[in-house]
Amino acid sequence: MLIKLTVQEFAQRLADGNPTPGGGSAAALAGALGAGLVSMFCEITAGRKKYAEVKAEMEETARFARQWQARLLELVDLDSAAYDKVLAAYRLPKETDPEKEARRQAIDAANLEATRTPLETASCCVQVLGRIAPLAAKGNPNAISDLKVGLELLATAFAGARANVEINLPWLPEEAGAEIRRQIETLGAKAHRAAEEGRQAIARVQA
Repeated sequence: MLIKLTVQEFAQRLADGNPTPGGGSAAALAGALGAGLVSMFCEITAGRKKYAEVKAEMEETARFARQWQARLLELVDLDSAAYDKVLAAYRLPKETDPEKEARRQAIDAANLEATRTPLETASCCVQVLGRIAPLAAKGNPNAISDLKVGLELLATAFAGARANVEINLPWLPEEAGAEIRRQIETLGAKAHRAAEEGRQAIARVQA
């Protein structure tokens, strides 16, 4: 499992020239790190008596962020596994008509899975991004830079996941591709709005 590697080992695996892990797994990991920092900001706030009034809210948001972090960590491995299935499908025999048809079906199924996986990564990032703006003014300003890094990691993770969705769309059946394109565009609008609102809220604290 990729998530069982050390940070150094994972970085080396990214750099070694093999197709997996690739951008999709890296995006999911970035999202998991971003969600972790959102949780950290909330925990640091909840742990101070000064912020007793928002303690329950911060603890709930920390739990929320950690739940999505756990799924994003799973997606680190799932993304690489999905692309490995694409490669395996293209290697299937294609000498006879039945083999060609079985190969075609396997390729279609693998490409669909390889598109839906980063789509889920994008969706997870949006979930956590949407919680950031309300936190900034309520939380511990000494940790506001951690919240900002968390936001930017989540925004970058979303952009990376979106890129992995969009590169696969031409290979999907028309109807499935159109539906996934609609979903990623909707998520993109939500991600942009949440990230900008979060940046503005953080900027007001830092001003």
